[in-house]
Amino acid sequence: MPSLGKFHTDCVVRGKIHRLVFEIVNTKQKPLLGGAACTDLGLVKFTIPRELLPAEVNTIDASQSMPLTKEMLLKDFHDVFHDPIESVPGNIHFDLNPEVTPVQCSPRNVPVALKAWVKEELDKHVKAGNLTPVTKPTAWISNMVTVAKPDKIRICIDPKPLNQALFRSHYHMPTLEDVLYKLPKARVFTLVDARDAFLQCKLDEESSRLTTFWTPWGRMRWLKLPFGVSVAPEIYQRKQHELLSGLAGIEPIADDILVVGCGDTDAEAEEDHNTNLRALMQRCRAVKLRLSERKLQFKLKAVHFHGHVLSTEGLKIDPEKTQAVLDMPTPTDAKAVQRMIGFVTYLAKFLPGLSEICEPLRRLLDKDTAWHWLPKHDDAIREIKQMVTNTPVLKYYDVTKPVTIQSDASMNGLGCCLLQKGQPVAFASRALTRTEQNYAQIEKECLSIVFACQRFHQYLYGRDTITAETDHKPLITIFKKPLMNAPKRLQGMLLQLQGYNLDVVYKPGTEMYVSDTLSRATPPYRGSDTPYVRQAVCSMDSFQVEDSELDQAQHLDVTDFRFRQIAQHTEMDDVLQALTSVILRGWPDFKEDTPLLVREYWPFRDELNVQNSVLYRGQCVVIPKALRAELLRRIHTSHIGGEACYRRARDTLFWPNMRTEIKDYVSNCSACNEYARAQQKESLMSHDIPTRPWQTVSMDIFSYAGQDFIVLVDHYSDFWEIDLLPDLSADTLITRCKSQFARYGQPDKVLTDNGPQFACEQFRKFAAKWGFNHVTSSPRYPKSNGKAESAVKIVKSLCKRAKLDGTDKWQAILHWPNA
Repeated sequence: MPSLGKFHTDCVVRGKIHRLVFEIVNTKQKPLLGGAACTDLGLVKFTIPRELLPAEVNTIDASQSMPLTKEMLLKDFHDVFHDPIESVPGNIHFDLNPEVTPVQCSPRNVPVALKAWVKEELDKHVKAGNLTPVTKPTAWISNMVTVAKPDKIRICIDPKPLNQALFRSHYHMPTLEDVLYKLPKARVFTLVDARDAFLQCKLDEESSRLTTFWTPWGRMRWLKLPFGVSVAPEIYQRKQHELLSGLAGIEPIADDILVVGCGDTDAEAEEDHNTNLRALMQRCRAVKLRLSERKLQFKLKAVHFHGHVLSTEGLKIDPEKTQAVLDMPTPTDAKAVQRMIGFVTYLAKFLPGLSEICEPLRRLLDKDTAWHWLPKHDDAIREIKQMVTNTPVLKYYDVTKPVTIQSDASMNGLGCCLLQKGQPVAFASRALTRTEQNYAQIEKECLSIVFACQRFHQYLYGRDTITAETDHKPLITIFKKPLMNAPKRLQGMLLQLQGYNLDVVYKPGTEMYVSDTLSRATPPYRGSDTPYVRQAVCSMDSFQVEDSELDQAQHLDVTDFRFRQIAQHTEMDDVLQALTSVILRGWPDFKEDTPLLVREYWPFRDELNVQNSVLYRGQCVVIPKALRAELLRRIHTSHIGGEACYRRARDTLFWPNMRTEIKDYVSNCSACNEYARAQQKESLMSHDIPTRPWQTVSMDIFSYAGQDFIVLVDHYSDFWEIDLLPDLSADTLITRCKSQFARYGQPDKVLTDNGPQFACEQFRKFAAKWGFNHVTSSPRYPKSNGKAESAVKIVKSLCKRAKLDGTDKWQAILHWPNA
């Protein structure tokens, strides 16, 4: 069958791009796939044993079994490294916000000295198919920007107006952290770079017109993805991931492509590396992705990759970064100090001791601090430079090994370390904010665990068990207690840790030298909004309150006056001041080492914290001794029983032995003892239990101190109301009933005795008109209306005790429902 010709084209099969050769023949038969195409598409796989292959077959594929060299790579894939840049498959489209008004900038002049150079570069881009002249009207016209490079000049556009109109195509931009966990067995590395990466992505016609810009020789527009457009990096990263998807041992970040060879031995790793690299080259050839030979780092034990050095031993600091720190001059102003601290913080994962050294420098950044360079600042600079010259090697994270985090908190900072098999994977530390420095020690220690989990989230989330080592024993108890029993601030921290399966264990501080050193040597705090905290998975920010903003006083049932009174007396109470000092400094390990003054608080040490000079136990405020007598009187204002008084106080107030003191006070109350009633007998028959409030209501009339009252009791809640009766007429009674029913709702059933006001014709008509069932109790058996009779006893008892105690009876009635 004679061939009329052939052509090459790209085919997409199962999401992968393959470049195939098509033969054209003069026939009407169905198209056929050849053997080479079937093999390339993975439709056919040869499984002939090697010992059965003839000798000449081995010589055909000899290059595959030979060690791969740089010369061989450049020869076999000469087109990938040296052919002119073409366009990878698929056009790029910019999504434009139609509500933004197009902008046509005024043209700018190009310096005379650069004109010839710029013209030459523009002509090169036009010849290469990257730019084209524009003669037709365009809605958008940007200005040209030239960026001088060591060996060329880069043509960009000033896209500030255009960027404001483009919708961002959100795409995850991978970082070094996304790569490291895949390298536990890495032994061989190759790093390749996409040549003029953006210029390998073609724009569609509509998007191309948006990139029109001024030049001294007329308007031009980009045909390829230009530099300067805000959406370009994410578009390119997405495109690169699409082109290289499915390849093993390949890690693309921006225009860098890392090829990794993994194995238990060097031979296994090299074979894996060669296979991965050849697969990458074949994919680049298929999708026309061109690479730079000049930036090729081939088959090395260590490569420079995104500011770090990846090696067979682990992650190292880039010597260029070390030299940059060593070459930094002594700062002469606050901005220079800020630049130095910021640069050193970038290397913090390698520095297990940084904050205490940076502390004097950070003080120079305070707004209220005058600039005075002292010898201690020179010492700090010298020590920082000494540290960066002795950085450790970090091991690669291994998903198959157990994970341990060590965390610790000092007076000024937090420190943590991620460990596997006792080897460091990463360090982290930060300074405490001014608010956090006032936390109790137990809160700082818990905060250090939160910081560790947030900082190492991508390593910890989803693990079966994470061992968290702490040198603060009381913290172990907090993690074992129910969440609701913890203080408010600790509750917020514990909620943030709910997504991690933590096993918190105690380890003596002498064995926690890494995290302890980090907590005393922390970089400055830069807020919680970091890439390590902003996690899309298991994010709890939607309902979390910043710890520094939490005011526990707002959650207390205490008036502002009373709270200020508690704060003032707390500052004058020697015991509570000593307790505050112990809480902030940290409790000792043994009760015998606790100061005698505060030893009675030892059982509650896990729940005590300080905020705004006031002490709290969990969600209750600790009451100074000088205020306890007054609060006991207020707690017993309603002259209720000892248990009821304690239930009223325990949700808000606390002091040691509070329950016993309340019961003793109630038992010694003369008014309560004078009018203590005998034990009531149990009723023989109960009324039907209502299903809603105010469904069944009992009423009764009683007299006290020459005045007549009516009492109404809700059978559902035992809530009662009383009203003063000017007279005992039925009309007055009915008017008071209407007022109560209008306020609380119309009942279905009303229970009363057989008094003349209830047995009269007016009350029967009232019941019929308002639609409730009026039921009277048995004659000479008031117990059948027991709810009302009980309420009458309570009211009379309150009035009598208030009178004897010299207090207002209405205030006693007011506080009764709260009890």
